[in-house]
Amino acid sequence: MGEIVLSNETVQCINLASKYSGAAIRDCIIEDDRIVFIVEKGQLGIAIGSKAKNLQRLRSLFKKAVKFVEFDEDKTRFVQNLCKPYEVKKITFEGNDGADIVRIEVNPRDKSKLIGKSGRNINMIRKMAQRHHLIKDVQII
Repeated sequence: MGEIVLSNETVQCINLASKYSGAAIRDCIIEDDRIVFIVEKGQLGIAIGSKAKNLQRLRSLFKKAVKFVEFDEDKTRFVQNLCKPYEVKKITFEGNDGADIVRIEVNPRDKSKLIGKSGRNINMIRKMAQRHHLIKDVQII
């Protein structure tokens, strides 16, 4: 787990999202067409809002797709949260040098969706997992 350095743009996005959703936001990654926010444990419902009102408001504000992921100290649950809405069959950790390699087993029909076009989803999962836990790599099997 490295030190998380937030750019001014990232801090502004976190502040705006926190203001409009009322949720405690821990981190965010901004990509070309989407923003992924990590909210504190127990804050996911608050972040999304009643009838996804907060989510819709933030989508129109940022003019990008917005996704909220709930943080968890337990790295297995955190990786599962990063993989939602896809069902994870099994998560295994390998490695003994302090940083783990995570292997995620999913339903074969969800595998390509979880990886994403040009690997964009798995790259986001990998980046968030490495930023918040001692994880070296994330692989889909």
